[in-house]
Amino acid sequence: MQSCACKVEFEFDNTADKLVSSLEYMLGQVKACLPKHANPDDILFRCKVIITELLTNAIKHAGKGNTRFDVEGDGAKLIIYKTDTGMPLYLVNTRNNAVPENNAENKRLISADPLSSLYANWESENHIRFTSEEGSLDDFLSVEQVAEHFGILIITNSSDEFTYTYNKKTRENIFRVRVDF
Repeated sequence: MQSCACKVEFEFDNTADKLVSSLEYMLGQVKACLPKHANPDDILFRCKVIITELLTNAIKHAGKGNTRFDVEGDGAKLIIYKTDTGMPLYLVNTRNNAVPENNAENKRLISADPLSSLYANWESENHIRFTSEEGSLDDFLSVEQVAEHFGILIITNSSDEFTYTYNKKTRENIFRVRVDF
């Protein structure tokens, strides 16, 4: 395993029959990026969960064509980007744009069950940071809402940071996941 910086780009063709081979390829790239001090079992398990969700998301939501994945490692962290031109994540259009920046109302509960409460935190009009907290029966939402956001919750809980940005100019959805070593 190396400890130097690495950067890998990968095009996924958004088809289910390529999911397993794409996952294996990307995990191989992640493994090559791991520094000696990293716990490979923990990092590879977390990345397998994250990449599986991102690939599945591409199949379900990105439409025909390809989705670009970029994997970058610098010895302290690994960053996985998923970029597509599918429809923007519906949450972008649900933020109240009249709410001032850095206001507590920029944080909204989007899914909750007895184990986890998932929040969307708007950092700007088209940029959301996802966070989760231990669940509470007070926050419990319907099973339909939990299922809709389960993939976001999985990625949020498996990563050290998970964000979504919609670039209006290029019409790109950019999912960014950070995993610290």
